Amino acid sequence: MCFVLTILLGVASVAFFQHGLMLQGAISGVLAAGALFFFIRKLVRNGGCIFGGRRDC
Repeated sequence: MCFVLTILLGVASVAFFQHGLMLQGAISGVLAAGALFFFIRKLVRNGGCIFGGRRDC
């Protein structure tokens, strides 16, 4: 879910910047960066579960 949110907010950010809406583009970019941070954090914490290293998740 976080990955999908990151992609969608990133696309929205680029679209805002292309139309000259700098404030909305910056806000969308910050939200995309936050979603990316949570996505990476979840991958690091649950890496053993996701990639098959651990069985007791």
